[in-house]
Amino acid sequence: MKKIVYIISLFFLGLAAHAQNIAPLVIGMPDNMLIGVTLEQRKQLIVPEKDTAGAVIVNAVGDTVKRLGFTDDYIALQTSKVGTLQVKLLSLVNNSQIIGVITTVCGPACDSRIDFYTTDWNPLGQPDLFPPITKDTFLKNDIDRTSDDFLNAYASLDMTPVKLEFSPSDKNVTAIYDIKNYLSKDDYEILKPFLKDTPQVYTWDKFAYK
Repeated sequence: MKKIVYIISLFFLGLAAHAQNIAPLVIGMPDNMLIGVTLEQRKQLIVPEKDTAGAVIVNAVGDTVKRLGFTDDYIALQTSKVGTLQVKLLSLVNNSQIIGVITTVCGPACDSRIDFYTTDWNPLGQPDLFPPITKDTFLKNDIDRTSDDFLNAYASLDMTPVKLEFSPSDKNVTAIYDIKNYLSKDDYEILKPFLKDTPQVYTWDKFAYK
C-alpha cells in the first residue's frame, strides 16, 4: 500500500513539473548549492561548447568553479578544491521530470549524498527514491563472515565513505566505496579480499533507483 501511494504521489508531482533541459535549472538553482556564483557566472557555466568541460569562473569567496561535464540533462561542477556538484534530470512515468543532485566532499576519502527536488527546486522528502548504502553493500556475497580474518577486517570499518557519480549518458548512479583512501595501507590490504571487484550501479526505473 505504501508503495502504491508513493507511486501515485510521484505521478501527480510529475504532472506539475514540465519537461526542460538542465540549463534553466542551473540558472534557478538555490544559492546554497552554488555559493557566491552570480547570474552572469551561471550563464557562463551553461554556454554550449565543443568540449563539455572547461567553463571556469571564480565565485565571490574566491573558489574556482569549473564545469567537468555537460549534456542536455546533466551538469557536473568542481565547486572547490575538495567539492563537486552533479545535477541530473530524471524522467518519471508520465515523461515529466524531477532533479537528482549529488554533492561530494573529498578529504582525502570522498563521501557523497544524493537529494531529489522538483523542477522548481522544492525538496522531495521521499526516502524510497534511493536505497540505503552501508558497508555491507560493498562486501562479496560468498565470504565467510565468521572467519577471524573477516572479523578483524570488518572491525576497522567505522565509516562508510561512498562516492556517488551520475552517468552523463544515462540515468545510472555508480557508487564507489572509497575506503582505500580512509584506511591505513595495512588495514586496507586485510579488507581487500572481502570487497566486491566492481562498483555498485543503481538504475532508474522512472519511480526510484534500484
